[in-house]
Amino acid sequence: MSRRRVVVTGMGALSAAGAGVEAFWSACVDARAALQPDFHDRFGASQQSPVGMFTGTLPHDQEKASALALAASAEALKSARLEPARLPSLGIALGSCLGGALDAFAWLDELRGDDDAVRVPFPVSGGVASPAFDLAAEYDVKGPVISISSACSSSLGAIAQAAACIRRGEADRMLAGGVDALTPFVVAGFRAMGALTSTRVRPFDRRRDGLALGEGAGMLVLEERSQASDRGAPIRAELLGFGSASDAQSGNPPAQAATGLVRAMAAAFKDAGRGPESVDFVSAQGTGTRHGDHVESLAIKTTFGNDSKRIAVNSSKPIVGHTLGAAAALSAILCVKVLEHGLIPPMLNHEEADSDCDLDCVGDRARQSPVHCALVLASGFASHNAALLLGRP
Repeated sequence: MSRRRVVVTGMGALSAAGAGVEAFWSACVDARAALQPDFHDRFGASQQSPVGMFTGTLPHDQEKASALALAASAEALKSARLEPARLPSLGIALGSCLGGALDAFAWLDELRGDDDAVRVPFPVSGGVASPAFDLAAEYDVKGPVISISSACSSSLGAIAQAAACIRRGEADRMLAGGVDALTPFVVAGFRAMGALTSTRVRPFDRRRDGLALGEGAGMLVLEERSQASDRGAPIRAELLGFGSASDAQSGNPPAQAATGLVRAMAAAFKDAGRGPESVDFVSAQGTGTRHGDHVESLAIKTTFGNDSKRIAVNSSKPIVGHTLGAAAALSAILCVKVLEHGLIPPMLNHEEADSDCDLDCVGDRARQSPVHCALVLASGFASHNAALLLGRP
């Protein structure tokens, strides 16, 4: 029995570039950074660095993650030509680093009882995993509801789990993607690690010195191909294969040898039944950190060999920042747009080549080139590595 084919029929996004997939895509194609200064009065930080915030405001960070996910989902369903009131057998798979969590210190204040004991924060709504539950409540979901938290690869894991649900017949279609909202606790943590840039995000550039944080959401509607065709849905791309692997270490930096990411790519190719030679474009993790970009470059060169100089590479992090649990979903959306348009966005701020990162980083303007197969890469703290292959339908 052949495996059920899973396709992308709808997409939705919110990011520092604005509301909607087209806002994100046009900012990437035009190499237009949407980052803004990290002001002291927002995050209590004495040192300024770029940050990618969605321009809308909500009363509480805890509500913001769910609101971002809901807005991106509404756009995804509309672009898939689905009415929210008519969604039989819908399922949800959502990836997030923090869910809708408030600042950790606010948690302690809110959860501490009269006896000064701290309660574990797992309420059904308005808590750590609330965005997935809130989506389920909004759309009266009767299918599977899955929350994934695997650091910055969370949304790739969610997309893979959604595809698996469709292939097993557990749902006719799935909303899948990721979301995260910035909090003072998150910004302070990355600052304490020395991971933030004080200038610009420069993936794979010789002068790269760190990342910029961002917030947002990316959601995709996944369906079984024949069912999507029968209802006349727009089939935008096909999910070909997924792979994940760990470096078996608990520390923050990725392993020096990049073996986990290499094995994740190998697993994705095996799942897809095709080889590295089929890839035309890589949407890289590309955070702009010294160590992270070096290791990712090593993984790409190990996997593709001499072909690594042929394959165009891009990262959207200089445009909207590192959106944590939403980052890989936004990268997947970028890949779908590249497959649709045959247009590869430029790598903003890549100005000085680094011999350790000698990849085909697209120059200062978009490159017109047919793309038949695109690869999304994601690596997260504690050695979470993932790879997703997308192809033209």
